[in-house]
Order: sequence, then structure tokens, then C-alpha cells
Amino acid sequence: MFPVGFQTIDGRMSPNPAHTFSPPSPSRCVVFSVAGQALALPVEAVRRFLPLPRLDRLPTAPRPVEGVFRYQGEIVPVLRLDALLDLGAGSEPGGLYAPLILITWRGRPTALLVDRVHGDVAVEPEDRVASDPSLSFNGCAAAAFADRVTGRGGAVTLLDPARLLSEAEGRLLDAFRAAEERRLAQWEDGGGDAP
Repeated sequence: MFPVGFQTIDGRMSPNPAHTFSPPSPSRCVVFSVAGQALALPVEAVRRFLPLPRLDRLPTAPRPVEGVFRYQGEIVPVLRLDALLDLGAGSEPGGLYAPLILITWRGRPTALLVDRVHGDVAVEPEDRVASDPSLSFNGCAAAAFADRVTGRGGAVTLLDPARLLSEAEGRLLDAFRAAEERRLAQWEDGGGDAP
């Protein structure tokens, strides 16, 4: 099943008034590739899939920040997962047709630059193998499951979107976003000069 394209994925769950026991249900994950690695995010973490817009690239941005764009009135940083997770030394971003996965990080929109979105898959609880948090950066690898989507075989690493950045990186990203908002506000305000 292909992900919902450019439609919103609503991750809200409806309350279940029945207090009956039910076996754990499969979780749905969006599977994508970055630098030849099969990765996944929980479907409820994905807000949208977007085509790569024209990005503002600033020389002061750290390497994992490919650039920023404005989306629904907010500055959205675009993070390169290949650089953030150190998946490919010197690899170039996906190019003109690389998709973005829009997530919410700390209450603000953040986009992840990926090479390809393969689709979504239901993963049964017994098919997930928990990852040792000490073996991945900031414990961002939550689990792994068999790759049934990309056609390459092997395993897919399920990422915890809340742990993609360390606290220090999060503060730097927030400061970078605030600086970009101030910079763009100068253009919108006519340079700050009052008539």
C-alpha cells in the first residue's frame, strides 16, 4: 500500500469505551530509504509527504540542515537524515525529486529529506525486535522488523522521531529557526523602516 501521497495523515486515536481485552494490534509504519538504508517512522508521526520545494540555504546552517522553507506560515527546517545519522560520508541529498516527510518535532513542523518513500506496512508486535538504545545515536533506533516493502530484504530500522536530535541539537535547531524567522520578518516588514 502506497502512503497517502500528499494527504494529511491524522494520527489521532479515537477513544475505545469498551474495557474488553484485545490482543495488541499491528502498528503501521512508513518505510523509506536514506543512503541505501531502509528506515521507518510510525504512521502517526508523519503529517504529510511533500515534494522538495525551493529551499533557502544559509551558510551558517549546520551540515544536517539542508535548508528551510515556509509552510503554512511557519519556517520549516529540512534535515538530512544521511548527515544526521552518519549514513553516508559525502553523500549528496536526493536531488530535485527527493521527497520530504513532514513531522512535528517539539510542536513545530520539521521536514526529513529522504531518497525514496516505499510505502507503509503493518508490523505485528511479535515481528518487531526492540533495539538497544545504547547502540544508536541518542537512542533513536527504537526497533527493527523484516523488510517486506523495499524488495531488498534485510531489516528496516524503526526510528523514534522524538529522539532524532539530542537536546543540544534541538536547542541549536530552535535558535536557527528563530534567526531565520527574524531574517524573513525584516523582508516582510520592509526592512524595519516605518513610513
